[in-house]
Amino acid sequence: MAQSNSKGGRGSDDLKLIRNEVYSVSTVVNSLPQMLDSKTKRRNRRSENVQMLEQSYSKGMDVVPFYSKNDHQEDLWSCLNKNTVTIAIGPSGVGKTLVALWWGLTEISKGNIDKIYYVRSDVGCSYQRGRGALPGTMEEKMAPLVGPVYDNLVVMMKSQGAAKYLVEKKIVEPIMLEDVRGRSLNECLIIFDEAQNALPENIKTVISRVGENSKVIITGDTRQIDLEVFKNDNGLLDSYHRLSNITGVGTIKFDRSDIVRNGVIADILEAYED
Repeated sequence: MAQSNSKGGRGSDDLKLIRNEVYSVSTVVNSLPQMLDSKTKRRNRRSENVQMLEQSYSKGMDVVPFYSKNDHQEDLWSCLNKNTVTIAIGPSGVGKTLVALWWGLTEISKGNIDKIYYVRSDVGCSYQRGRGALPGTMEEKMAPLVGPVYDNLVVMMKSQGAAKYLVEKKIVEPIMLEDVRGRSLNECLIIFDEAQNALPENIKTVISRVGENSKVIITGDTRQIDLEVFKNDNGLLDSYHRLSNITGVGTIKFDRSDIVRNGVIADILEAYED
């Protein structure tokens, strides 16, 4: 009987040990990190982008503080600060794309957004071949359309290699208009450039891509419409008038007196329009 109790005692100890082991394992399982939520993921991505920019700062690639060259550039900067959607129209050379890129890079450097999407329509000058007719990869086909990005980045960055770096790291990412549909673009600035060559439904498509903590600016020159279809049904003009009274939408209209690219350009443009 005593032997039986002894065995029973050992069995009881074994049972307690097993329970302790189970409890120990369950404690380890409960201490595993939970899946990151979407906000945490975005915050981490933003932190990584800021770190990349900080690394680039050591190479002299930091963003130069913004300075406006005319009153409308200052107004455009303020408009981007205040509104979700900004529409800027006016002649070439006034700094529409320049200010938009500058504002976006400044916000990235502050950690407020992750990146800039530079959207262009696959429409060039009259009779120009489309991107599909050109040789090379899609990146090579798009290279001519990204020219304004490189031209303007040189002005606002302290390094000659800044433009290439920002595009290669997709901090500034060019994207074709036809590739925008169906996407939700979060934590970014969307620049729809040369939007005078767009239909109203194209403008609507781009604006509807604006996701959480994102903004969009639509720019263009209505005097440089390349195809007849856009003269009859112009998305840039339509959006400028249709959306101007909506809260959260800002509009800026530049004129020839705002041209800063070259003083003679204003006179040349006027001569062509007379």
